[in-house]
Amino acid sequence: MIAGPFQKTVMPSGLSVLTEAMPDRRSVSVGIWVRNGARDEPAERLGISHFIEHMMFKGTERRDAKAIAQSLESLGGHLDAFTGREQVCYYARALAEHLPEVVDVLFDLVGRPRFAAPDVEREKSVVREEIFASEDNPEDKVSEQLAAQVWSGHELGLPILGRVETVDGLDVAALRAYFESRYRGDQLVLAAAGALEHDALLDLVTTHHGAPAGKPMPHSGLPPAYAPSVRHEVSDDLQQVYLSLGTRGMAYRDEERFPLVVLNTLLGGGMSSRLFQSVREEAGLAYSVFSVPDFHRDAGMLSIHLAVSPGRAREALNRVRDELLKLGDRGPSEEEVAMGRQQLCGSVMIGAESVSNRMSHLAQEELYCGRNVTPEEQVERVRAVTRDQVAAVAKRLLDPGAFALAALGPAPDGPLTATDWPVAESR
Repeated sequence: MIAGPFQKTVMPSGLSVLTEAMPDRRSVSVGIWVRNGARDEPAERLGISHFIEHMMFKGTERRDAKAIAQSLESLGGHLDAFTGREQVCYYARALAEHLPEVVDVLFDLVGRPRFAAPDVEREKSVVREEIFASEDNPEDKVSEQLAAQVWSGHELGLPILGRVETVDGLDVAALRAYFESRYRGDQLVLAAAGALEHDALLDLVTTHHGAPAGKPMPHSGLPPAYAPSVRHEVSDDLQQVYLSLGTRGMAYRDEERFPLVVLNTLLGGGMSSRLFQSVREEAGLAYSVFSVPDFHRDAGMLSIHLAVSPGRAREALNRVRDELLKLGDRGPSEEEVAMGRQQLCGSVMIGAESVSNRMSHLAQEELYCGRNVTPEEQVERVRAVTRDQVAAVAKRLLDPGAFALAALGPAPDGPLTATDWPVAESR
């Protein structure tokens, strides 16, 4: 595994600059990360983080939208952004020789957005279409439905895109005020990996960094207690019924995170997983079935996703329940755990070859842990996971009654209910 030296500098503004030199590469990946996301928005401003992300590309004090689009593409590079539940990220990749242009463009976006009123009104239409497209996508819709059930009204369960009515209510003043409160220097992390030098990057950052210093806003608090539920939204326009099951998991910094990641690999992390073998290979019920662990700063979720013919939904749920019960009651075999560890270690090592993956990893560890966790340390922590640790996490998390069920699609034999997926009263 190729590992370059890690360096970190905190600028006077509070901006954290993280680098990992990979001198054998010819490119660089740079991201500016905001330490808050969709879960930290006021209810009346739902979707504002995502909307601001859009507006950054509509024009700055120095560039219009076309100039932004051409800035790195004309050099063979790439510029993009995304909004998550706990972060917003603006990232770019280009040849190492174009690092000055990369830094200039990124800081132009996050430091000098224009927020012109005509652009705001035009972009509302764009975001409305994005919301409609998400609502027309059954995978997106059932996942949002599941999040709302698992997070019991907490901000973690609200849509990242917002709702049409909250987006329509945004104006220039609201965007500017929210931007100044969230894009403060102490709320920004710049992570970079590839063919670069830390001091040279600092020189560029010093020249361009001009983030606002508005009054900070608090982050959202802990989610409330969880009561699993079953909800089937009947839709006869679909050919399949989409099933998503989820339960509360654990936070990013939880000591049992690595045993859970190994457990997820065995449960639904690939073609050799128990769910894939049972639901697809043995029964032919679904094309795709998988599980996902989500880790947040103070909570987490473990979810399972599949889509099946409406008449076989109950059969599929029975197979999922059986696999949860078997893994929870008996635990995995030593061989399974060994294979899961090896699968994860290989994934970490392969991912470490990518400058973009290394950049994202630097940022995530800083945002959640406040320190650098090298790929080598990750591998060692995975290798240290024991069969007993995985079995203990399985016993604690895989009770089928602790999983909420969200279903979307036709119901020829009637909607799915708690009779089809019995749930516990509370967790």
